[in-house]
Amino acid sequence: MSEKENTALIQRLYQAFGTGDLPTILDNLTDDVDWHYLGPEENPIGGKRRGRDQVKQFFETMMQSLDVESFAPEEFIAQNDTVVVVGSQRMKVKRTAKGYEVAWVHVFNVSGGKVFRFREFSDTAAVMAAHSPAAGAK
Repeated sequence: MSEKENTALIQRLYQAFGTGDLPTILDNLTDDVDWHYLGPEENPIGGKRRGRDQVKQFFETMMQSLDVESFAPEEFIAQNDTVVVVGSQRMKVKRTAKGYEVAWVHVFNVSGGKVFRFREFSDTAAVMAAHSPAAGAK
């Protein structure tokens, strides 16, 4: 696929995320997709996952633990099989009722019209602070 086609694929995945269309996201991943949210594994969505079933778990855990207040992919950069997306988000952790706002970078690798690798980079300190209970809370 061309860089333009790879970028269009990733843009469709963000549209699917925005409407809660998890089947479309999963259908556009390879069976053995390598999915990595870089950051501490104490974060419910942190860590590495392999395959569609584990990515499905990732999204289900995200929706159970976070309220998405804003999510904005802002810039798409493509080269060969790689699409890099720069964006920002504002989330609220349901368990603590704390919010956070971070910029992020997503790196997608595409082959044969499907994503075979994803990595997310963001301010994990801000994310973890929002996941931590208030001082004195048990």
